[in-house]
Amino acid sequence: MKIKSFEQLESALDNDLSWRRKEFTTIKFLIAESRKHQKIVLIRAGIALLYSHWEGHVKLAAEIYLSYLNNLALKYSEMKVNFIQLSLAEKFAKGFSIKSFSSQKSICEYLTQGQTEKFKVDEKKIIDTESNLKYEVLFNLIGQLGLDIEPFILKENFINKVLLKNRNNIAHGQRVSDHELESAYNELEDELLGMIIMFQNLIRNAVSNDCLLYTSPSPRDS
Repeated sequence: MKIKSFEQLESALDNDLSWRRKEFTTIKFLIAESRKHQKIVLIRAGIALLYSHWEGHVKLAAEIYLSYLNNLALKYSEMKVNFIQLSLAEKFAKGFSIKSFSSQKSICEYLTQGQTEKFKVDEKKIIDTESNLKYEVLFNLIGQLGLDIEPFILKENFINKVLLKNRNNIAHGQRVSDHELESAYNELEDELLGMIIMFQNLIRNAVSNDCLLYTSPSPRDS
């Protein structure tokens, strides 16, 4: 995947959201039209499906963002500090030990002198949702990308206790009461698509407002 412009970034985000939105609508319709003995089975399937769209879109949107940044070829010195931090794991993945003097020297040189290098990461290796996109993983991912966590601050309970708990119970073949399943699905139907859109909007805003760039403090801040 190569994203060479803001227009391509927006198009890629829109295209991925479009088919996911259709599946949200389809499962909602199927559940609403189902007979009583079918409903809970469809709800169980629906919860697993909606979770897959949550993790799938967040992962792809983050990869799209990094592909776009790779194409910009900005120097690390021109970008927010989180991006040089983001590159560390890939840069020192092989043969690195924090207890080794040579490793310490290498990382020190990279942090102090390597900022003239151009930003370049393998987005497929960097973005890891751990196949379990709980709040803590999302928080880490948003920090890595230098995005604003504020819109998700109040979503921890929803993500961990409603979305992940029920999805994991279903994925592991555990029995959940019909009432709990219906309650969880209704919350997901109300909240989850909006959260997916909210995540991609963080990326759009970061790009359109140059939030990825380092800004020198003004004299009043020093």
